[in-house]
Amino acid sequence: HHHTLLHEHNLQVANNGKLLKHRSKVSQPATNASYLTVGCRPRLPITIYLLKWSEARYHRRRRTSSHPHTPNQHTIMRVVSLLSLSVLSQNFGGALSFAVSSSNSPKRKQVTNQGKSAGGFGKKPDDTVPTTHSPDESLSTQNLLNFLLQWKSQGLGAAESGTELGFDMNTNIRGLYATRPFKKDEIICKIPSDCALALVDPSVVNDDFTVADGAVNFLQWYVNNPQAKQMWAAYLDTLPTREMHFDPTPDFYSDEEIDQLEFPMIVKQAKERKNQIMELAQSSGIPFDELQFATWLVASRSFMIKISVNDPMVKEGALSTTQNTIRVLLPYLDMINHSSDDYNAELHLIDPEKDDAWFAIRAVRPIKKGKEVTISYGASGVETSAGLLMNYGFVADENRIDTYLLKKGGEGVIESLEGWSTTLEEDEAAMAQGGNALGNMANVLRFRTKMKKSYPPSE
Repeated sequence: HHHTLLHEHNLQVANNGKLLKHRSKVSQPATNASYLTVGCRPRLPITIYLLKWSEARYHRRRRTSSHPHTPNQHTIMRVVSLLSLSVLSQNFGGALSFAVSSSNSPKRKQVTNQGKSAGGFGKKPDDTVPTTHSPDESLSTQNLLNFLLQWKSQGLGAAESGTELGFDMNTNIRGLYATRPFKKDEIICKIPSDCALALVDPSVVNDDFTVADGAVNFLQWYVNNPQAKQMWAAYLDTLPTREMHFDPTPDFYSDEEIDQLEFPMIVKQAKERKNQIMELAQSSGIPFDELQFATWLVASRSFMIKISVNDPMVKEGALSTTQNTIRVLLPYLDMINHSSDDYNAELHLIDPEKDDAWFAIRAVRPIKKGKEVTISYGASGVETSAGLLMNYGFVADENRIDTYLLKKGGEGVIESLEGWSTTLEEDEAAMAQGGNALGNMANVLRFRTKMKKSYPPSE
């Protein structure tokens, strides 16, 4: 879907990094224990040392970087640096799986364009699909690319670099497209960890931290902080506005529209989020509308991880038991669209234990030139239709995880078709009749029909 990428991951702390780092030298990815695989399987641990902004690194950068840092900008840049992060991914569906690689792993053969014609004669026709997008040549996108290239990002910017942003010719939705073929497991593009914007201070442990709290930080640290706003302008200027690339989530609906969703889980979440935004708007002095939209931005575009906080009272080297969650925004990568059942790429962390860590997108199967690059959004890389609507404002056509949710049942779930106030046929008729006049009710009906079609066949 057009505006969102990185969708929450529920990650926890592990202390078996040595074991996994050793395993990551296995040359066959399929047997590599540090990969999470697709399918409903048991959760697999992955240890990731992520985003180490050390003082030494900062001062080294100051000597070599062409970007002058004021102390304030530096504080913003390394708000995640107050600790070293040790992360464990949990994944029950494996859809947006995380893998870790290091530069010591066996090198995969690099694919380059050297020695090949750029096209025309001699070009293999089977590694290209017909063009279905028009390139995004807007000034804001060019500025973002220039900003990321200054930070040595790879796989973007030039015609044959690997990826480009474009608009689908049928839907006009913006997405990321491959500008050359990719093999399975090949890195498509990557940005350095320096380009990640933290949305939470990891030194403050707050179990009640909500997406609305992240929005307050986003506004105070980046949007309303003149130095940070200037530094991150190239990214901030590409973010959706209420007029462009905006799909309202249920907290923008009226209470009547929220009730029409009927599914207890999403009705409760939508009302809770609306209340959280109201309370925070009052306590922070930020206008409700501004905070509500910032909350939507954070919910739909940020990436969430759990980390271990180094407790200064614990002697160095001892395992800290304190956990915390941080959210980050990842420029460019957050423009990749979602596919529930048909994604072709995943988020991947490279050398996370080093100063120069990378956030990368990696192909999970061969991708032809011209094909859209898609990932799977959601907590742990899988998301129900309720989660997609709640955090991203859309309902996917296909989503196998809904059937799993309905089969499992439990609190917040309507356990059978009889539990709804309308039939599938009535909802479909209302959709056909209402057309464009439906407004938010279009997604309400889309959600209801999607859920009703997802019940497992009766035993």
